[in-house]
Amino acid sequence: MNQAIGMIETRGLLALIESTDAMLKSSEVHCLGKKQVGGGLNTVLITGDVAAVETAIQAAIASVQYLGEGLLAGSHVIPRPDIDAFSFVEEVTKIEEIKALEPEEERIEIVEVKEMVELEPKEKVLNELQQMKVTELRKLAKEQPNFSIPQKNIHRANKEKLIKALMDSLIINE
Repeated sequence: MNQAIGMIETRGLLALIESTDAMLKSSEVHCLGKKQVGGGLNTVLITGDVAAVETAIQAAIASVQYLGEGLLAGSHVIPRPDIDAFSFVEEVTKIEEIKALEPEEERIEIVEVKEMVELEPKEKVLNELQQMKVTELRKLAKEQPNFSIPQKNIHRANKEKLIKALMDSLIINE
């Protein structure tokens, strides 16, 4: 299946919602997420087959233009990108997080180091679990079959204990 990434940028939330609705209803595509760019601009990303993404973007353009002139800021389709669509969004998010946290001089250096160091799957899972809130970890723990912490004790477990038990459970289930 040839995947594509589609993007549409609108002015205002109403146009964003309308465009997203039109894209998801018109084709077999999946929404990767949305981003508030600033100044009233919003971007939504989708993925799917090349033809489906192109059809969805065209439907969104028509839908936003029907709402009013000037609400469509831009659109673009990247057919068969060199990177997986979900990885693309993940990398963009990482870069934005780094930019928000680090001073200007250190940004380039940290981004280059992050791009060079490819994390192993276990480390990625650990990082994702560490980013989660305790309530989310408890919910995930309750969904695990044969979990090391009894169901009645999950609500008392702290974050470290939950992460360790989830890592053991997820590694065994792989």
